[in-house]
Amino acid sequence: MANSKMLLVDIGNSSIEFAPYQRGVIGRSRRIPTPKAQEWLSTDPFSAYDRVVVSSVVPQVDRLLKRYPMVTLVNFKSLPVLKIHLKNASQVGSDRIVNALGAYQNYKRSCLVVDSGTATTFCYVDREGGYQGGIIMPGMGISSQALALFTAKIPLIRVSPISGIVGKTTKDAVQIGLYKGTIHMINGLIADFKAMDPDVVVVGTGKGLLPVKDALDLDGYDPILILKGLAVCAENLTIV
Repeated sequence: MANSKMLLVDIGNSSIEFAPYQRGVIGRSRRIPTPKAQEWLSTDPFSAYDRVVVSSVVPQVDRLLKRYPMVTLVNFKSLPVLKIHLKNASQVGSDRIVNALGAYQNYKRSCLVVDSGTATTFCYVDREGGYQGGIIMPGMGISSQALALFTAKIPLIRVSPISGIVGKTTKDAVQIGLYKGTIHMINGLIADFKAMDPDVVVVGTGKGLLPVKDALDLDGYDPILILKGLAVCAENLTIV
């Protein structure tokens, strides 16, 4: 597979990110909204590639991909390197295990991946490469949407960094609650994981972390971690 032209594709609930991969190099990535998946596929985006390696959490798009023989959908059965230690491994999202694979392959030690998009997730891999599971909670975006949807007077508010702790307006109160609340929640959970495993390396990823990442107790932030995990899968297509 070393000289094959491949495309790495991450299909999330909100967006699809894809990048070419060849000879161990991940090319420049692009992103489109997930609701435009069918329109994107109508442009025949896979014709230039020998293989397309996909992580997806959107079954509707998975069904569209079945018509393409060059597509490999990564799942818990085909994941290389990591061992999945879960009671119901089929329930774990491929994005979570592929992110964990990217982190473990890079650090070769116990890892905690904090990813935030539509949801915020924590995924823990032990030092032997065992995927042990983690935590799932709403991301800041859908938390803001929930406040707008289920209250009469709170508008939809885009979360951005804010100083202070006492909101003088509804907008500021929501901003502080979501921004600082997210920071404290994530840092508190990181502290719990570090108490369990003092040697764990904490890696952040996902666009949803961008407003808060500088305030988090991360050892590193990698915006293309899932593409790196997909690249590991691509290099192991003989067993995928």
